[in-house]
Amino acid sequence: MRTIQILLQLINSIKTNPAVAALLPWEDILLCISEELSCRTELYTAARYEQVSRLFAGLVEEAKAEAAAYNPDAVISRLQKLVFALQVLPETEHVDTLLEQANFDHACLRHYRDDTVIVLGDSHVNFFSGNEELSFIPIGKDINTCPINSPYPFTPLHAGPCLAYTCNRPGSTYAFREKAEYLCQKFLKPHTKILCCLGEIDIRVHVFKQAALQNRGYQQIVDDILAQYMQFLLWLQTQDYRVSCWGPIASQKESCPLDPKFPRNGSEKERNLATAYFNEKLSAMCAAHGILFLSVFGQMVTPDYETREQYLSSDRCHLGQHALSLAKAEWQKLF
Repeated sequence: MRTIQILLQLINSIKTNPAVAALLPWEDILLCISEELSCRTELYTAARYEQVSRLFAGLVEEAKAEAAAYNPDAVISRLQKLVFALQVLPETEHVDTLLEQANFDHACLRHYRDDTVIVLGDSHVNFFSGNEELSFIPIGKDINTCPINSPYPFTPLHAGPCLAYTCNRPGSTYAFREKAEYLCQKFLKPHTKILCCLGEIDIRVHVFKQAALQNRGYQQIVDDILAQYMQFLLWLQTQDYRVSCWGPIASQKESCPLDPKFPRNGSEKERNLATAYFNEKLSAMCAAHGILFLSVFGQMVTPDYETREQYLSSDRCHLGQHALSLAKAEWQKLF
């Protein structure tokens, strides 16, 4: 820590020349300490952080008072206490790991205690947290969960912007299969219910792009995606989990401004037609293998396959909590 180095230099200067103690820049010293503490705010509750801040501020005030009373040895003593207190703080490079472990432990404990349904997939798992906006917190291995703002027993696990098409492929860009294997070993309760949530990104970004590149119909591209997705779902079944599937939601409106975070290909109606086909085929495939299929897609589109935007969040891509009325009936099938 740079602040510790500064304090040690000041201690040596006072030992060499005691008169230095009366000239120390106390406001700058307190500012350095405050910056060190601010890097660690998320490690503490608000009350505990306030307590720690008061401890450091108190030591600085004592050192300042001793300096004003021309007691250099007492100033050195207080500065040494500050050094020791800073040394016992977690180093900033370890803070992220500590936070991730704490988030992991908290989410895992709740999963075991409340027997929560694991919602595993892309950013659409956020809806199950009860939060309107995306609200991911890391638990390690580039996996996130969400702060829970819902009475429903779900544990969302976000593995990144993963594709249904590559979810069963080792070595894919976002390593979905490897993350799922890790969670099976380290996080998931045996025989737990897992609701898989993939496919919206495939449809919005890739289906019509690939249809044009390959000169094939969108149904054929969707069939290719589902063949891969089903392999993953069946693998999960072999791990003795109770597997279910959440169908992709209606696509962005055509009127939604293009956002580089949410690219899209095909028109709104084309994407919704592809989603309808995706969900219909996936529902049948799931039924053939005893996998529960849930979806609110049919209630999210008009007869002309236009998206009912009132069910989307402010980013106009993910479900907002206004869709809770649609989801409740589907969720009851899980319990």
